[in-house]
Amino acid sequence: MSSTAKSAGLAVVAVLAASLTGACEQPTVADTSPITIFPTPTPEPTPTPSAVPTTPVAKPPEPVWIDPSLGVLTSKLYTAGKVPAVRCVLPRPDLTSKAGMLRYARVLVTCMDKAWAPVVERSDAYFVAPEVFAYSLRNLSATPECADPPKEAIAFYHQSGQTGKICFEWEPYLDPDNPVRGLIDFQLTLSHEYGHHVQQSVGILTWYYRSQTTTGLLEDERRMELQASCLGAAFLGANNRTFQLTGRRLAIWQDIVRHDGDDYNQTTFRDHGSGANHAYWTNRAFASIDPASCNTFAAPAKRVS
Repeated sequence: MSSTAKSAGLAVVAVLAASLTGACEQPTVADTSPITIFPTPTPEPTPTPSAVPTTPVAKPPEPVWIDPSLGVLTSKLYTAGKVPAVRCVLPRPDLTSKAGMLRYARVLVTCMDKAWAPVVERSDAYFVAPEVFAYSLRNLSATPECADPPKEAIAFYHQSGQTGKICFEWEPYLDPDNPVRGLIDFQLTLSHEYGHHVQQSVGILTWYYRSQTTTGLLEDERRMELQASCLGAAFLGANNRTFQLTGRRLAIWQDIVRHDGDDYNQTTFRDHGSGANHAYWTNRAFASIDPASCNTFAAPAKRVS
């Protein structure tokens, strides 16, 4: 249609031009035939294809690696302040029976609850008191809460539900020949296991990094165990008058501390630290009464050997 219309228009112009040039030679003859004028077609616009909607694809975030040692190195426990002295009325020590030892242990743990609760809460953590149980290897079924105790251990701690459990074997602490030393050793053991409960409460037990090699794993365990003893000593130092850890009794405590380490155990595994390092961490915490003295995870390897 468009090309045909254009040709017809040119023919009309040619006829008119011929008539004008021959006007003097012959008369003009009017052309009465109708002229058809075809309108110039309006080109139809080419439709623009509509854009196909696309859903933006989110770029996956870069993986974030969290160093699991971060929580043990920078725990708020180290800046929570000193362990306070608390009012604690201990029962008369009766280390001659399971019932007597358990009664004393539960009062002692209640005293540690009072002292540690505000420190844990200042660490932005939630405090729940642990439970305490006494067991005998001769009759483990009588204390199912302490089933399957670790070999070569006379006390242990394990997390259970919202809280934790402190279990101790009561018979090894029977010492009729030296009841004072037996009592101090018992206090030291319970404060150490309670140190594990503090670690659990503030998240250190959850965060601490376990190496893949046996050597590294044992070193991590030593850091963990030495810290538990250190935290226990901070409590005993803050409450040394309540536990009469002065003078001769303090000297007994220090002697036990020096001889409580891998040098004296019956196994070949070194997972609690040497007696010298055990004494180093416990004595400094006893004097400072501050968890800041107990960051064993930031210490050089020689201090946790």
